[in-house]
Amino acid sequence: MAKQTKSKSPKEEILHRVHVLYLIFIALGIGIAIRLICIQLSSDAVEHNAKVMSDGIQREVEIPSHRGSILARNGEPLVMSGFRYHATFDFASEGMRNANNETFKKNADSLAKMLSRHFTREDAELHGYTFISPEEYFDTLITLRNEGKQRAYKLFPRPVTLDEWNMMVERFPIMNNNMGWVYDREHTDERITPYGELAYQIVGHNRMIINEKSRDTIYGSGIEREFDSYLAGSNGTAIEQQIAHGLWTRIDDERNSQPEDGYDVVTTIDVNLQRMATERLRQALEEHNASFGVAMVMEVATGNILCMVNLGSGKVRGTNYSEQVNNYALNTRMCPGSTFKLMSAMALVENCGYGLDNIVEIPRPVKLVGSKSVKDTHLITDKKDNPIVHISLRDGFAHSSNIYFAESIYENYKDNLKGFTDYLYSLGINSTVGLDAYGEVSGDLPEAGSREWFATHGGAKKSFPTLAYGYIVQLPPIHTLTLYNGVANNGHMVAPRIVDRIENKGEIIETMPVVTLIDKMCSDHTLDILDECLAAAASPERISVFRNLPFKVGCKTGTAQIKGNFTSNALEDKQSMASGIDGQGYYLGSIVCTMPRQNPKYTVMVAVAKQQMGNNDPIYGVALSGKPASDIMAYIYTNDPSLHSPVEEVSPKYAPKNIKAGYSNDVKSVCTKLSNVNHDNDNGEEWGYAKIDAGGNATIEGYTIEDGCVPDVVGMSLTDALYLLEESGLTVAHTGMGAVKRQSIAAGTPIEPGSTIELILDMKGAKR
Repeated sequence: MAKQTKSKSPKEEILHRVHVLYLIFIALGIGIAIRLICIQLSSDAVEHNAKVMSDGIQREVEIPSHRGSILARNGEPLVMSGFRYHATFDFASEGMRNANNETFKKNADSLAKMLSRHFTREDAELHGYTFISPEEYFDTLITLRNEGKQRAYKLFPRPVTLDEWNMMVERFPIMNNNMGWVYDREHTDERITPYGELAYQIVGHNRMIINEKSRDTIYGSGIEREFDSYLAGSNGTAIEQQIAHGLWTRIDDERNSQPEDGYDVVTTIDVNLQRMATERLRQALEEHNASFGVAMVMEVATGNILCMVNLGSGKVRGTNYSEQVNNYALNTRMCPGSTFKLMSAMALVENCGYGLDNIVEIPRPVKLVGSKSVKDTHLITDKKDNPIVHISLRDGFAHSSNIYFAESIYENYKDNLKGFTDYLYSLGINSTVGLDAYGEVSGDLPEAGSREWFATHGGAKKSFPTLAYGYIVQLPPIHTLTLYNGVANNGHMVAPRIVDRIENKGEIIETMPVVTLIDKMCSDHTLDILDECLAAAASPERISVFRNLPFKVGCKTGTAQIKGNFTSNALEDKQSMASGIDGQGYYLGSIVCTMPRQNPKYTVMVAVAKQQMGNNDPIYGVALSGKPASDIMAYIYTNDPSLHSPVEEVSPKYAPKNIKAGYSNDVKSVCTKLSNVNHDNDNGEEWGYAKIDAGGNATIEGYTIEDGCVPDVVGMSLTDALYLLEESGLTVAHTGMGAVKRQSIAAGTPIEPGSTIELILDMKGAKR
């Protein structure tokens, strides 16, 4: 008989089912947990979605650093950085969407009028943007608001300063948040030039420029490019979180980093001298309708360039001269003309045994030298206008005789032409002078007798004599200045120096060294003779603009016909160069001066390039460049105390016989500052006077002021006397000027109400 299974009670059945469900739920929970862990650890989708979410509410932005400043030698900024601001409007923002049409149009109309009134036609011309009328602003605002798509529209035609920004957010509708937060402020670090384009060719720029011909990208120029690694600094980063659509705010985050501002570059430029030289050169260029001009000042011992002016004409020649045309001082290579005679004289003295009295016969201002007909500009005469036939080195240099130097160089080097060019090479003629990074070009002189020489200049007998007076060779003006500076520096030629040091918040990081190019250009004997030649050429009889200078100088002028093309914005110059500038009558008139003559401290050069328009139009160096050079040297002399004789001290020192009485501290200050006057025995009274003895020593004595009595004001200034007397209740009448000499009511007299006291003042005052 089969065994019967015992049936479960309802309670047991329910518990069994509950246990099974528990097991199922536990199994499902474990499965879900395992799946979540797997997803978290291995799913690309989760990582992608998390990143999208994070990027949607946070972003990393760059915090720009302040670019370092470029400073003049006295610390004034030639270029500095400053923040400029733009308002980026969000036309899809809640404030824009929710504003009713009437309210928006009213605000837009007011904003348009205020923007147009702020960004005027004059402002547009100054900053180089197109003027926007109120109607155009209004139409733009209405159109963009209706479209509702622009999220970061820059409405301003140019960035604004912080002062402008603060004014706008206070006064301009919409910008004053009267419609809510509908725009954000965006800032940029921009370069500011407090002196405009002053010294632009030295300072340069840090913009990216594409060369029109080569299509190469050029980054910046001048100091901005050469010292970019110091000036740039490094940007920081910040994490921002979105707080509304299109609007972000910075949050604390470990990824934030502060920007490091750039270092400052301190130049050798004297900003006041640069400004003065610019104006004097501009006047000369305008007067002579010139194409371009250069003015430079170099410190003899250090090579410091105190000023370097490069002015090129505007489109209409003779007008709108600008620094931004070209760096003529460094990259315009031209024949120097007669200023090169200093090098010829150096070769003659150093290598050929010449002295000041070596003679060349010049019976007339034209002479055949080799196979070249050489001409002087004038017949050399004595003080009585009698022709001088036998010319010495001194007179040949002073009168700038082409014949003297052509014949002397030719006769001494005709059997060894290469010897002369080799000597010039030893002076660095074919090299740069150390400013390559700023665009300096090297000098250009082919070797005498070489294939290049014959290919370019033809027969040596005809072309070689012209080298003696500054043709064949081509130099940028900076090279000529450096050669003269070397002669002024006892033959020690140093490189021009534009940057003095690098600073960070006033701390010197690096100092630029003085670089020697040639330790000794020639012997001291040669230097002595060259000094005599420079002095003879600078005599007031020769150069009238030097007559009023209170010091002596050395100088040499030069005039050379311009053969090659040069950079110019003037339409007349471009037309001349297009048809071939040779024969168009262009000249470079220059002058180089060393000052003062004894122990020169500065070398000054001015050069002016122009086209001769008529036979009487001046082209010579002294006529074009003499006046600005003279003005520059006069300015230097006035502003350099070391060039003046010391003021002798007066013995015995002056001591005043009388000092105004008054407030004791003021009397003490006067006594302390005046020469040979001391103060002692100060009794602490608030009011006092000085008693001065025969030796000029002062003793401060106090006034006793009694309440209800007339004070003693004799010897006081009117200001102090009025204060004391009116405080005492007296009415004051006075005559004269100076210090109180007499008072009508004696000191110490009881004051009667309503009394009037009369004061007599005298310039000599009253000695107590």
